[in-house]
Amino acid sequence: MIIPAAILLTTSFRPTVGGKKEAYRNYYVGTFYFQEGQLGSAVRSFRRAYAAVPDEYNFALALALALGRDGQVDQALSVLQEGAIYLGPNDPDHLKKIALRHFVSGMAHCYSENYDQAISSLKSAISLLESMKEPKLLSIVYNTLGYAALLDQGNNAHKSKDRPEHIHIHRRDMERNLDHFAAALQQDGSNEAARYNYEMLCDSLDITPVDYPRTAAAGSGDLANYGNIPANIYTLLDFTPYDEVVFLLDISGSMVMEKVTCVDEDRFRVMKETAMYMFQKIPEEKALGIGTIGGDCGTVPRLWHPVGALSRKDFRYALDFLVPDGTTPLLNILMDSPDLFSDNPETSKSIFLVSDGANICKIGNTDICEWADNLANRQISINILTFLNADLSNTNAFAEYTCLAQNTFGELIYIDANRCNARPFAFNLVEQCPLFLPKLEKLNCLGPAVKNLWGVYK
Repeated sequence: MIIPAAILLTTSFRPTVGGKKEAYRNYYVGTFYFQEGQLGSAVRSFRRAYAAVPDEYNFALALALALGRDGQVDQALSVLQEGAIYLGPNDPDHLKKIALRHFVSGMAHCYSENYDQAISSLKSAISLLESMKEPKLLSIVYNTLGYAALLDQGNNAHKSKDRPEHIHIHRRDMERNLDHFAAALQQDGSNEAARYNYEMLCDSLDITPVDYPRTAAAGSGDLANYGNIPANIYTLLDFTPYDEVVFLLDISGSMVMEKVTCVDEDRFRVMKETAMYMFQKIPEEKALGIGTIGGDCGTVPRLWHPVGALSRKDFRYALDFLVPDGTTPLLNILMDSPDLFSDNPETSKSIFLVSDGANICKIGNTDICEWADNLANRQISINILTFLNADLSNTNAFAEYTCLAQNTFGELIYIDANRCNARPFAFNLVEQCPLFLPKLEKLNCLGPAVKNLWGVYK
């Protein structure tokens, strides 16, 4: 069902329906459906999330992208325009969200083959991203720009007796847009869509491609003593920006009952090893604290030490002798965890939460996602590592994790137990959009006098 723009414009004034956590449930379900290609279901889920919390611009971006891919371009652009009123300068991701707005607009135009309009939006996104340290995002936007610019051949449509409708692309167009794909690979050599497009054009033009190296993994040598943790963990978790870090570790019974398949060890063992590795990586000048999540809703945590209370030696000892205990009273412990930080308003702070379950306790009508909003005002971020698979069976847990991380400007990472990889979980709008050029065919439709002509079938 297509909702008219006039109706969409009223969603900015709707109150939160069902609480923030319910909005994040719909957002999480929408990301799952989008990645599965079930666009109607994705649009419905994103629309519910956005209608409930219209000032969460990530919901607007996700809805607009799904609408655009589903062929509802005008609706996509309306959502982007409507949600932009919430792009306040106090948001630390202000410029990045504006860049993403331009990118999603460009994608919507690409989906509808309005490539000339896409080019303008994509160039705006690039000009903003070039001022940030966002090479992976910038690489994908450059690839999208190359795709749109090469296919922007509105005046070159052609149909002949022996060939179906197609567009003509001249050598000069291919040479000009080769630079966009090269720029994408300069930013991120692991961008496979950009590599495919670049090498295909080089092959068509009979040009030797530059060997842009794929992004190399670095820093894994210090994992020699940590054989049970994901080999790429060092690339995803970085606590150097923080002055104070509190480890909040799930020691519930399920951590022992479930195994990480690829290493044939229980989650509890892998969790302890991961925590020990991260502890070793955090510089000495950082203040560390630790708390545990276990027992029942009123249980006193087994470990509860404010930042700076333990020496590094005692901290390591506390990690070594952790034992499993009970269930996952996540909300109770989280609400008390800010007490483990100092009162210094000048220090940046992070909770490092490692868990494999959703909250089991309620505290009145507290919405865990609304509670998380207050942490950002106290300069506290939540970075999460979970052992749960990112699928629909874990919707409740990932709804909580997503809002805890996203509302506090932290990261959410999950461990793929079969592949021994740690993967970031976020509906990364840009990474959902790898555009591969269609096959180019050498043609002579305009006669032997017109050389260097290729075609793309509509």
